[in-house]
Amino acid sequence: MPYRNIVGRLLAILLLLLAMSNAATAAQSPTIDFTPNLPIIFLEATNGITGDVKVHCAVRLQLPATNAAEPTTTQLAAQVRYHGATSQGYPKKSLALTLARAARLLDLRESTHWVLNAAFIDRSLMRHKLSYDLFRSLSESNAPRHAVGSRFVEVFLNNRYRGVYLLMERVDRQLLGLTPWESNQLPHACIYKAEDHAANFSQPGHGGYEQREPDPATRGEYWQPMDEFNRFVSRSPQQEFFHPTTGVGSRLDLANAIDFHLLVLLTCNIDGITKNFLIARDVPSERTPAPRFAFVPWDYDGTFGRDWNASKVETDRWLSNHLFDRLHSHPLLRQQFHTRWQQLRAGPFATSVIHAAIDANVRTLGDAVQRNARRWASAAGAYPDQANFEEDITLMKSWVRARGEWLDTELKRRAERVSP
Repeated sequence: MPYRNIVGRLLAILLLLLAMSNAATAAQSPTIDFTPNLPIIFLEATNGITGDVKVHCAVRLQLPATNAAEPTTTQLAAQVRYHGATSQGYPKKSLALTLARAARLLDLRESTHWVLNAAFIDRSLMRHKLSYDLFRSLSESNAPRHAVGSRFVEVFLNNRYRGVYLLMERVDRQLLGLTPWESNQLPHACIYKAEDHAANFSQPGHGGYEQREPDPATRGEYWQPMDEFNRFVSRSPQQEFFHPTTGVGSRLDLANAIDFHLLVLLTCNIDGITKNFLIARDVPSERTPAPRFAFVPWDYDGTFGRDWNASKVETDRWLSNHLFDRLHSHPLLRQQFHTRWQQLRAGPFATSVIHAAIDANVRTLGDAVQRNARRWASAAGAYPDQANFEEDITLMKSWVRARGEWLDTELKRRAERVSP
């Protein structure tokens, strides 16, 4: 066969392959009939998604166009499953993504693990982000307040628009800066997730908890730190519990615990005090020869005037568990709670500051709010009232003001009382 014919046929084959590739890409890229104001995540899953088994998918991130540049895109191989427990029963479901390779999505940290939170029961779409950003804002030099970073996005799944989601980091060793696992080193860095209301520190053992670090699937069970801490909190006599050198302050980062409890109280996270939090501890090092447990917040959609099912919550509700009951039984610690509350009320927990954060999120969400509302209009009956986005924002702002004022009085009253 003449050389020219061979080249011509090869060129024809290449053109055919290119056309097929372009057609496949076009089939995978839905036509967007709106001007995006948020980043868009396109997911293409090869099989039906479930909450049990991860399935392969392709992930593409598209940024909104700006006057300075065209939208940028990134395509990644990943696996996906439904995320959450109760939330899996909602029409709009959260998703857990595991990328084949670690990547930095938007301006968040590089990771292989990501959560796309649906916020179906949260009409404001922002209660998670607002809460985590508040806790992070409490960080000081050498005293970080770890919580996941997050960004609003819109999601297409298999060419279908799924609405506004919150792209969130995962709470893991990297986020908390914990020491990597080493087989010949004890103790290990550890993270435990409070899964149900048995995680209230009132009994020994680790009932109600799930081990997150070390990874139990690859490293085995490691419950000794949690078991020892629960035994101490639930069973130690008062004198031992408050001993100045070997007591609770040597086992728990009290400044972190106070900030965590004040966040729970401010947001009135009814489900976040005896479950849905994480507690972590590093290994001894030159910098921290005696590491202590610290709290990390999680699952804050039922906050700021709403419960886990979006029902309204009163502003005068006190929340605690056995650990915080014991801490509040000491007059000096009660004063520390109140003093810290006053400091935060003059800064991050001021009503005006929280209102400004809410307004900033409203501006960021922009027109995406209405697109999300239209997409899930048929699911409106799942809510206990008919408040739309704007009405929920108004209710949340008034609730924040009343809640802060009630806590001003309540924490002062508790600090001033003589008996436990």
